[in-house]
Amino acid sequence: MKHILSIPQKIWRSGLLALILAFGLGMQSAHSQKLFFIFGHLAYENPGNSGIMQNYKYGIGGEAGAGIKLFHKTYATGTIGYSSFAQDKSVSPRPGRMSYVPVRFGLRQNFLPLNLLFLHADVGTASVKNDLASGSRFTGSFGVGGKLGPLEAQIDYELIGKKNGDPSGANGWVGFKAGWRFGL
Repeated sequence: MKHILSIPQKIWRSGLLALILAFGLGMQSAHSQKLFFIFGHLAYENPGNSGIMQNYKYGIGGEAGAGIKLFHKTYATGTIGYSSFAQDKSVSPRPGRMSYVPVRFGLRQNFLPLNLLFLHADVGTASVKNDLASGSRFTGSFGVGGKLGPLEAQIDYELIGKKNGDPSGANGWVGFKAGWRFGL
């Protein structure tokens, strides 16, 4: 909880403003059609074997967000999340637990009748902190998912940008997410 309170205020304000804006815009026209949705997911992350992520075994976290219909089956989305990665104790120097707090905006494209499958891609900024370094980094994710009623699950590839001093290689992981989606 202490990590959440130390996140730069700009990131929290940006994410909160985006969610309020999306909610307000969606509520104006959502009375007759499903033009707006909110979601919440729990996540398990499996880090890659190179770059900074080789220092971690796994990550656990969650995310919440909203989407507003642009046209047909395409939605603009905003997401804010939190993940904590457990360090691999065989690595030296020990980086400590890493916290990752992304604020991202992107697109979601639904497929099939009843929008059972979807693809999504989003980019943004993230606060990344461990015992060796901290700061804001570029972040992005793309993935595929499915929904059945209010339940949805997805597989994502997420990444964070490099900073000077990071080991060479990709800074990414595969995320397995499941949660609820409610359309208004």
